[in-house]
Amino acid sequence: MTPHDTTLPVAYITLGGAGSGKSTLSQRISSITGAAYLDKDTVAGPLVQFALEALGQDPSDREASEIYLSRVMPREYETLFAVAGRNLELGHSVVLDAPFVAYLSDPDYLLTATARAGWPETRIQVIHVTASAAVVKQRLVDRGLDRDRVKLNDWDSYWRRFGALECRWQSGQHHFVVNDDAQALRAVEELITAAAHITPDEPGDDQPA
Repeated sequence: MTPHDTTLPVAYITLGGAGSGKSTLSQRISSITGAAYLDKDTVAGPLVQFALEALGQDPSDREASEIYLSRVMPREYETLFAVAGRNLELGHSVVLDAPFVAYLSDPDYLLTATARAGWPETRIQVIHVTASAAVVKQRLVDRGLDRDRVKLNDWDSYWRRFGALECRWQSGQHHFVVNDDAQALRAVEELITAAAHITPDEPGDDQPA
């Protein structure tokens, strides 16, 4: 079997910055495919908050915490990949919902992370979710989470740093979805249908939706 064998379980990895709407698309993928929905904040969020508070860090400003970035966050993602791996071993497809921002520049990150977590042979679909600055800002305002407070207080700096993320992972099949409106849901449904029937010899990139 190869990673393009349609009998293999599928790992849908949705990635993007805060407010890109990746969670909405991830949940839609899960509802369509029946894949287990694994949201990083649900899987590890309470423990991460406890750890940061115990270490004297502000949980609402994780991007500025070297302790979070170097000590807590790697364990957070290891946990996410480990839970996904156990589901995949049982033949269950999964949807991983997480930003992955700190790891996007490492071409080997996905290959290394899945190997460390002991993933079986899996078809990996990486879905890059983006949205315009105005849409992202309004989503952060509307959801009113404490962890978004720092982002909104210095919005221009935040957007310059995180508004144009580029993923350089060399493994998995990559797709791009612009999530400014309801058309993104239709784009995701179409790519899931295509992925279920098309098994290319080599991984390739789709054009932005």
